[in-house]
Amino acid sequence: MNIRSTATAKVASCILACMALSLPLANAQQVPFPSKPIRLVIPFPAGGPTDVLGRRIAQSLSESIGQPVVVDNKPGASGTIGSAEVARAPADGHTLLFSNSDVFINVTGVVKKMPYDSLRDFAPVSLLARYGVAMMVRPDMRSAAGLPDVLKTIGDNPGKVSYGSWGPATYPHLIGEALGLRAGAPLMHVPYRGAAPALQDLLGGNIDIAFLGTAVAAGYAQKGQVKLVAVTGERRDPLAPDVPTFAEQGMADPLVRMSPWIGIAAPSRTPDAVVRKLQQVLVGALSTPEVRRTLRELSMEAVGSTPEEFAIQLRRDFPLMTDLIRAAGVVPE
Repeated sequence: MNIRSTATAKVASCILACMALSLPLANAQQVPFPSKPIRLVIPFPAGGPTDVLGRRIAQSLSESIGQPVVVDNKPGASGTIGSAEVARAPADGHTLLFSNSDVFINVTGVVKKMPYDSLRDFAPVSLLARYGVAMMVRPDMRSAAGLPDVLKTIGDNPGKVSYGSWGPATYPHLIGEALGLRAGAPLMHVPYRGAAPALQDLLGGNIDIAFLGTAVAAGYAQKGQVKLVAVTGERRDPLAPDVPTFAEQGMADPLVRMSPWIGIAAPSRTPDAVVRKLQQVLVGALSTPEVRRTLRELSMEAVGSTPEEFAIQLRRDFPLMTDLIRAAGVVPE
């Protein structure tokens, strides 16, 4: 064998050796998804509207992808505890955040030291639903025939009328601050770890005002346990057609005309192929009879978006909500 042949053989040998070494890495990169159970983090307590929808979506997702989807409620700190866990999780699609616009957007304008950046630390997967919110008061609250009556009661009793929110920076917190500005007197803010415990304290007479998804709130109103005063959005909710909107009663602030949303996100740097697969399955889940029934019961509107559309929603809502938070006089803490 001549020198040239020997050199060629050595080069070929080196190439084959390198290829052999690269095979384990290539195979590792091609591990099928999902390869293990998926953890769906909901940063609110069990029992609230977001949790109810999340569990229904988890069941449908599990049936479609052939792996268990384990719901993990991680409430606290306005939803930032659970959200931060997802932001720090491995970017392989097996840990997902199921949350609402409060946690993705609003907390940024209220919490000084955020443990994550919603635009940087998450890969948007899909918007799932939008929903209206009803303002409820205790049945024995005097002069509560409508929003003007409630505003007068607030104005006549500065700092004494209490309202429960789902936590600092959540949508009800901002509505409560806006009510105080409109009434010319502050309310007593009582933050909870989610909608369910706030509702329980309203039913128990411990607070005067609380907020809940319109359909669920209407059920309690029909039993005489609460009074519905107003609903958010541009039009009345079909499930509570007798309850006027805030705008109909003279409070046309952009804050109460908008609709909060719910979406799913993965840690940033999650492979695009994984994000696309999740998005397709989730959008399909929205059309199943079980999920559609849950959405109807919660008075939520199915959305189903692409990751790009979800990202646009995030970028559009950030400056809007920042301005609304400032206008409501909420000071970052």
